[in-house]
Amino acid sequence: MATVTGETLSLDALEAGNQYVNCELTYSNRDIRVEEVSFEKCTFQQTDFKNSEWLDCQFRGCQFLNCQFQESYLYRCQFDSCQLLGSDFTAARLKDVVINETRADYANFAETVLTGCDFSETRLNEASFQMVTVKRRLSFNRCELVRADFSETQLKLVDLRTSDIAALVFTPGLVRGCKIDALQAVTFAAALGLDIGD
Repeated sequence: MATVTGETLSLDALEAGNQYVNCELTYSNRDIRVEEVSFEKCTFQQTDFKNSEWLDCQFRGCQFLNCQFQESYLYRCQFDSCQLLGSDFTAARLKDVVINETRADYANFAETVLTGCDFSETRLNEASFQMVTVKRRLSFNRCELVRADFSETQLKLVDLRTSDIAALVFTPGLVRGCKIDALQAVTFAAALGLDIGD
C-alpha cells in the first residue's frame, strides 16, 4: 500500500490499495467507482456523489457536508470522526458499513437498504430513516437520535438500547421486535399514547 500525502489530485486518479493523507481531491469526470482506498483528513471539492460506488474504503477525519450520495452503493466502508451533516443518502444501498464518532445531524437515509450496518457514538439528531429496508441488523451504539424520524420503517432488526432517542418519530405498527431498554420503553409507551401509572 502506497501512502500519498499532501497532494491535490482528481478523484479519477485514485489507485486501489493506496492511502491518501491530507490530500485535496478535485472533481471526477466520470462515474465514481472507488475500491480499497483509505482517506485520512482529506478534503473533497466535489459534493455530488450520486450513483457512486465505494467498496472497502475507509474515511478518517473527512468532511462530507451536505453531500449527495443518492442511489449510491457503499460496501464494507468505515467512517471514523467524519462530518456527514446534512448529507443525502436517499435510496442508497449500504452493506457492512460502520459509522463511528461522526456528526451526521440532519443526514437523510430515507428509502435506503441497510444491511448489517453499525452506527457508534454518532450524532444523528433530526436525521431521517424514513421507509428504510433493514436487512440483517441495524445497531446504534451510544448515538444521539433526538427527533430522528423512522416513519414507515420496520424496526424489528433495529437495536437502540444504548442511544438517546428523545422525541423519536416512528410508525406504531412497525415497532415490534425493536431492541430497547427499560427507560426507552417509557418513551415508546408515551408516544403510543399509553398512560403509565406509578
